[in-house]
Amino acid sequence: MRKNNISRRGFIKSGLAVSAALGMPAIVPRTVFGEDAPGNRINVGLIGCGNIGNYHKNWLTQYPDAQVVAVCDAYTSRRVAMAEELNKHYGGGDSVKVYADFREVIANPDVDAIFIGAHDNWHTPMAIAAARAGKDIYCQKPLTLDLGQVKLLRSAVNDNKRIFQFGTQYRSESLYPKMVELVRNGYIGKVDRIDVWCRNVRNDVNQYNGKPYGSTEEIPVPEDLDFDMWQGPSPMVPYTSDRCTPWGGYHCPETSLGFVAGCAIHPLGVAQWGNRTDHTSPIRYEGSGSVPTEGIFRTLERWDVMCDYENGVKLHMMDMETAKDVVMQYYPKRWQDGDGVVFHGTEGWIGDFKFGTFYASDQKLWKEEFKPDAERVYASSGHVRNFLDCVKSRQETVCPVEMAIRCDTIAHMINVAAQLKRVINWDATAEQIVGDEEAAKMITRSCRKEWNII
Repeated sequence: MRKNNISRRGFIKSGLAVSAALGMPAIVPRTVFGEDAPGNRINVGLIGCGNIGNYHKNWLTQYPDAQVVAVCDAYTSRRVAMAEELNKHYGGGDSVKVYADFREVIANPDVDAIFIGAHDNWHTPMAIAAARAGKDIYCQKPLTLDLGQVKLLRSAVNDNKRIFQFGTQYRSESLYPKMVELVRNGYIGKVDRIDVWCRNVRNDVNQYNGKPYGSTEEIPVPEDLDFDMWQGPSPMVPYTSDRCTPWGGYHCPETSLGFVAGCAIHPLGVAQWGNRTDHTSPIRYEGSGSVPTEGIFRTLERWDVMCDYENGVKLHMMDMETAKDVVMQYYPKRWQDGDGVVFHGTEGWIGDFKFGTFYASDQKLWKEEFKPDAERVYASSGHVRNFLDCVKSRQETVCPVEMAIRCDTIAHMINVAAQLKRVINWDATAEQIVGDEEAAKMITRSCRKEWNII
């Protein structure tokens, strides 16, 4: 793999960055020229060919109006294998191009939309670069490791009139929309508390090479991997057998916030939806948590944080082990480890207890038929499908950039409050921590100079 010096000066000299500097997109997507135009097919660049990349591929290959034309990954074997599989799917040939450098995918004028499936530390930088280049963006969760970057992302998406879909697909799946509609229409009374929980670093410990939380033994970097690009803007650290695995991508603090962001973001997105707070975040956080003291997976291990919205609703955010005792007080059936969200109102409760396991204090609610004047929520026909449809229509997706920013902010605040074990106050208008310099330093990250692409 060719390793480039990705200095800011070098990047600005590219056609991509020149377009950004001029405040105009590098291309005009062919999809704007009408439903029946020959160029109506959406050409996709797929960045990340691992677990998430395969998820994207499996959906995209179902739709004839979209075609993957470019793939990129830090692992040579992954990107080559993905291209071979896609070329076979598309009837042979080499229409799917293979790239070692994601910037070349973003700069490719044949690419209309970018699917970002790299690991967490790359999500926002890649999304900003893509938006500035005039590409529409499907960005996996969580959003960012640096809340200082989200204003740049918001501007890049809005100023360049880009379509943005955040990969929190619960809003496009199962009974989540109906649950939110039941909540918004008062079927459980006035909402006063929302319980949210998710898996923690202990959940997959049997799959870690080094016990309990990832091997610390430095070993040679595989020839197949561009480790420098994998770490990207994050600090360079020793390579170990657990570093560049899915679990390393989820739990290494240099490149992630852990499951408090990577998993909790799904039920948090539902909580925000039901509470009508996609435009804001809780303003006060108080609780505690713990971080492992051994291994390389040193993101939050346990957390129990109460968050206060300005509208008076409380959000109780927990890891699944902490949540068990809380949840079984009102739902004393067999506990299932996983992620969940439950709305509590003055007249009952309703929620999802594990990946689509829906219950309510009154199960008849799920059969309720809404009146014509009931409040309904955004109807998505599937998360990837919704994104593709919005690329064509230029309408907002079910999980747009503002929703992503506000939801991701909650994960950051919970991480700070849990680690510092003191009250954290958040100004949701100015988007900054109030009166706590130590806490404020925890929500931004330094960037390795050679990988500062924004």
